[in-house]
Amino acid sequence: MKKLNKRQIIILAVAGVLVLYAAYELLLAGPSNKKTQLVASASDNASFADALRSDIMSNKITAADTYVAEIAETQWGKNPFWDATSYREFVGKGATNVKAGPSIVYSGYVDTGQKKMAIINGWEYEAGQPLDVEGYLLKKV
Repeated sequence: MKKLNKRQIIILAVAGVLVLYAAYELLLAGPSNKKTQLVASASDNASFADALRSDIMSNKITAADTYVAEIAETQWGKNPFWDATSYREFVGKGATNVKAGPSIVYSGYVDTGQKKMAIINGWEYEAGQPLDVEGYLLKKV
């Protein structure tokens, strides 16, 4: 077996001391601590309950407390903790037959050096071409 160096001997000694202390606490000192328990009398419990009851009754509700409680119960117009998609769904439920305009999505453009083309709704258009959406014309890229 390999000889232990000084550092390893110190670590093993500290571990041994901790094991001995844990055994002492569990086997000898532990059972004696469990024997001493405080039993509260019924009169102490009653006096505590009376003191608590009188303290609660001394604090009356003020007008400000009533106002805060009423405001807290009202519905919020917009929940600040919603993400954008949930809020759009919430707002969409309240909308009544709002006529939406044509859906035009500009995705980018292609520059080949000789001509520039815009990508709108997945289609490529040059300047001056009419869009698939009726009534719209691409003026310039």
